[in-house]
Amino acid sequence: MNETRGIAASIRRLLELSTQELIVISIYLFATGLFRASQNAAQTTMPLIGHELLGIGVTRIGLLATIWGGASVATNLTIASLRRAHRSIFITGLVAFPFAMLALVLARSYIELIASVLLLAVSGGIIMPALASSSANLGSVSSKRGAVAFTVALSLSLAIGPLIESAALHLSHDSLRLALASFIPLAAIGSGLGVAKLGKVDTKVGERGGQGSTAYILFKERGFRDAVFSLALYQFPFVAIISFAAILARSRFGSTAAFSQEALTVFFLVSFASRAFLLLHPTKERDLDWLRVSAILTIVGVVVIGLSTNSIWFVVAMVLLGVPHGLTYPLALNLLNETATPSQLAKGNSILSATTGMISLAGPFVIGLLSARFGISVMFLLMVIPTLLFSAPLFIRRNLGSLLTG
Repeated sequence: MNETRGIAASIRRLLELSTQELIVISIYLFATGLFRASQNAAQTTMPLIGHELLGIGVTRIGLLATIWGGASVATNLTIASLRRAHRSIFITGLVAFPFAMLALVLARSYIELIASVLLLAVSGGIIMPALASSSANLGSVSSKRGAVAFTVALSLSLAIGPLIESAALHLSHDSLRLALASFIPLAAIGSGLGVAKLGKVDTKVGERGGQGSTAYILFKERGFRDAVFSLALYQFPFVAIISFAAILARSRFGSTAAFSQEALTVFFLVSFASRAFLLLHPTKERDLDWLRVSAILTIVGVVVIGLSTNSIWFVVAMVLLGVPHGLTYPLALNLLNETATPSQLAKGNSILSATTGMISLAGPFVIGLLSARFGISVMFLLMVIPTLLFSAPLFIRRNLGSLLTG
C-alpha cells in the first residue's frame, strides 16, 4: 500500500510540472542518454578493436584504458580548479565528442587508438560533471529526484546502447567498426541538443575561499566521504567489466561479440531497474544500508564471474553486478546533494568524477597486468580486495570518521 502511494505521489509531482519544465527535463535526459550510450559503446568496443582487429595484447589494452582514465582525471581536476567554468568549455566538449567517436572508428594503429582515446577522455571529462551538476537545477524537481532521474537516464541509455550495438553487429556480420560507427549520429544529436539547450548558462565551480578550501570543507563532511567511498568500492570491478568482460566471454566461452553486448544489456537493464526503484522510492535515511548491500553484491558478483564455467553463469554475474552499478552512483549524488551547498555542488561533482577517474587511471593497467600474469578469471576474483578496502568505512564508521576529521 505504501509503495502504491509512493508511485502515485511521484506521478502526481511529474504531472504538476509546467510544459516548459517538462521540455527542458526531457531534452536534458535525452541528451544525457545519447551521450552516455555513445560513450559506453566506445569504452566497451575499444578493447575489442585493439585486441581483435589490431592484435594488441591485454597489457597494452589496459594501458589504453589507463590513458583514458588519466586524461579524464586531468580534465576533471582542471575544471574543478576554475572559479567559473564558462559555457564555451562545455560546448567545446560537446562538439568534440562525435569527432572523437569517428577517430576511434577509423583508428588503424596503436598510436591512432591513443589519440582517439585522449580526445574521448577530454570531451567526456568536460561533459559528464556538467550534466551531473545540471541535475540539481531542473525546475521545481528536487535535487535528490533530479540526481536519481539523471542516473536513470544513464542506466536506460546503457541498457539500450548495447542492444543497438548488438543489432548493428548482427547486421554488419560482426563488424566492430561499423557497429561503433552507428553511434556517431546519436552522439552528434546529443551534442546538438546539449549545445542548444544546456550550454546557455555558466556553471559555478568554486567559492571565494578557493578550490582547495572547498575540497577540504567537503571532505570534513561524513556524507561526502561516504559518497567518495561508495563510488570507489565499485569502480575497480566496473573497470574490469568494461575493459575485459567481453574478452573473457570470447576467450573462455567462445561467445560472439553480439553475445557480449547482450550480456551487457542485461547488466545495464538491472542497473536501470535499480535506479528506477530509487526514483519511485527515495531512500530517505537508508542510503548507507543500500550502499552496504551494494558492497556485498559486488563481492558476490566478481566471485561468480571469476568462477563462471559457462555463459549462463556469466549472465548471472551480470545480474548481480548490475544492482550495485545502479545503486552506488545515485546514492553518492544523494549524499553530495545533502552535504554540499549550491556553490559547492559543481566542485563536489568534479571531485566525484575525479575519484572514479583516478581509479580508471590506475585500474586498467594494473588489471591488464593481473590478467596477463594470472588470467582474466583470477583477475576478477582479485577485484574482491579493493571492494573490501573501500567498503570498510561504510561498515566501520565511528573510528574511521574520527581519524579523517582529526
